Amino acid sequence: MKRIALSLILIFCIISSFTQAQEVSKDTLIELQCSTGNKLYKTTSSKRVSVHDPSIVVDKNAGSKTYYVFGSHLGVAYSSDLLNWTELYNTSRCNGLFGTVDANGKVQALTSFTNAYQTSHTTRVQALQGSDTVSVDFGPFNASAWNTSSGVELKGVQWAPDVIWNPYMNKWCLYMSLNGNDWRSVIVLLTADKITGPYVYQGPVTYSGFQWTSIPEASYKLTDLELVLGTQSALPSRYNVGNKWGDRWLNNIDPCVFFDDEEQLWMTYGSWSGGIFILKLNKADGLRDYTYVPQGVNNNANGVGTDPYYGKRIAGGYYASGEGSYVQKIGNWYFLFVTNGGLNSDGGYEMHVFRSSFPDGPYKDINNVPATYTRYVMNYGPNAGTTAGQRLMGPYQWENMNVAELSQGHNSAFIDDDGCAYVIYHTRFNNGTEGHQVRVHPLYLNKEGWLVASPFEQEGEAYSLDRIDTTEICSTNDIVGTWQLMLHPYKMDYAGKAFSTPFATVYFAADGTITGSYVGKWTRTPGTSYVTINLRQRGKTGSITYSGVVVPQVVSGTNMKAVCFSGVANSGVALWGCNADARLAVDYNFQQFKSPVKATDKLTGDVDLSIPTYYGAEVSWSSSRPDLLTDEGKHVSTNDSLVTIKLTCTIRKDNYYTTRSVSTRVQGDGTAVRALSDDEEPPGFMADLFGRKASHVEPGTIIILNGRKILVK
Repeated sequence: MKRIALSLILIFCIISSFTQAQEVSKDTLIELQCSTGNKLYKTTSSKRVSVHDPSIVVDKNAGSKTYYVFGSHLGVAYSSDLLNWTELYNTSRCNGLFGTVDANGKVQALTSFTNAYQTSHTTRVQALQGSDTVSVDFGPFNASAWNTSSGVELKGVQWAPDVIWNPYMNKWCLYMSLNGNDWRSVIVLLTADKITGPYVYQGPVTYSGFQWTSIPEASYKLTDLELVLGTQSALPSRYNVGNKWGDRWLNNIDPCVFFDDEEQLWMTYGSWSGGIFILKLNKADGLRDYTYVPQGVNNNANGVGTDPYYGKRIAGGYYASGEGSYVQKIGNWYFLFVTNGGLNSDGGYEMHVFRSSFPDGPYKDINNVPATYTRYVMNYGPNAGTTAGQRLMGPYQWENMNVAELSQGHNSAFIDDDGCAYVIYHTRFNNGTEGHQVRVHPLYLNKEGWLVASPFEQEGEAYSLDRIDTTEICSTNDIVGTWQLMLHPYKMDYAGKAFSTPFATVYFAADGTITGSYVGKWTRTPGTSYVTINLRQRGKTGSITYSGVVVPQVVSGTNMKAVCFSGVANSGVALWGCNADARLAVDYNFQQFKSPVKATDKLTGDVDLSIPTYYGAEVSWSSSRPDLLTDEGKHVSTNDSLVTIKLTCTIRKDNYYTTRSVSTRVQGDGTAVRALSDDEEPPGFMADLFGRKASHVEPGTIIILNGRKILVK
């Protein structure tokens, strides 16, 4: 009972120094009986896969819903819970993904990717001739010849496919980009009756890199250009730019295909170079819509706005970084995701978000900055000249993660049939390799209609956009507690593999105040899960407001529940917050405890008793002999002998605490008067061996007189 009472006294002594506002009474403190053999906090594992540039699609046709991701190099994986994934195909094992058809159009045989793109199977399309729409011959087009004739091996350039279910065709449609040298790339359509294939090549959707008029195999005559523009006596001059192609035009990779609210089929595509464009497709056959020719040609000039063959530029241009475009309607907005930077672990891959009321734009960010550029600007890394595009997240590491996520991007997104939204991306790590894995985080809209990504992966229950808008999912009692905050700023040092970690521990009080190293206010919009946080660093002026949501989550890789915040400032910087379950946080710190002293030590000086803490927990110490070593670790021993003492560490988060005790030895300094100096001692001052004033002593007692030990006889 004495030990518990002392611990409680110690806890109350440190309340004000830590939070300055925690509303905890003695009666509400609960001691946990933690043990190394019976852990409350437990780790969990997930089945991971490596699919680069993952594009998500849901199959509801097999009786049970299954999620698939299709990625570069023929990577395909599936999952039933968006957390545990199983690989289906890869480049070395892709039998079953591609097929051929017989004369009646029936799939009769499987084929390898080396043969898959040689003969297109769509033979007629609807196209404009003058002002009339007529049926015209289409193909055959050898897409792999266009690609491989530029000196590349097909095996490594099947990049970033996108798969959708087209109900007008009653087919699964796979849009694959075949990347080539000198922008000699082509996006093609393949179709299948089952999501797992076999997929049959139907024809090209769009080509790039037909600027080489002196190279026969690179002739525009081998493409579908004349189906759009009509017969040409020569390559139009706006395309005949030689090795300056990328200054004006795009590289035809990274397709994203989607239906808008009017059931119009669109495709965004492109990478760096001349930017990202959007093109109308024909939902009846999945190919481009040859009956529609975009108007407003920007002839013979860089910074193309609209082109009859390539469509409309909606992002990038002038070689500004940007690839992996993806459009998803969420709430009332079409959101455009673009990944800036290089894909290596030190390349700075980062997801940026813009939105529009219309599928073809214009797309703008949270500061009304357009996604298109009017000149080259460095747009990622510490030397960025712009912060265009809302920051969805950046490289990060929560305390329980063994490695940090780096270079997250080339994402897809979707809304499930329960109204829950998600972002799917690949990430690398700071583990010295370029290995990558798929990750999935829930997405939410804040009250201003901007996207925020949850701090942890999808595990367990997600929350629909409607529920966020109409329900206080977390009560005030859930929100009150000790939080860890993490920022996702722009201009990080990616070459140095920088990443974010929790930067502040603060306390959210029931009255809406925030205290700790940062101070401010938190406010909930009544009847919703929208929360606004206003923060200012203690001792400094100027505050920043973050608008977001508060929802429950599970800390990735653990059984720990947490109340989480995800929000965004007007600057576009994202803020994450985590209020971890206090019981499990205390237990985790108990398990991670490493004593700063050993039983065999002979302490002759001050001791640093600070130890790492996790999940917002705090620690404090009490000494069984504060006259020898204080609770703060200050050596004050006046004893000549070696004395064993006990140090008790109290680990606490909010209402819960536990203790761990360690023994060590304290050695006196031999003077028995170290704490008393001559100039402080009046003549005749006497003290016992503990440095306490002695007004009366018995014979046989050793005292200190004027700084010297005296035996009283």
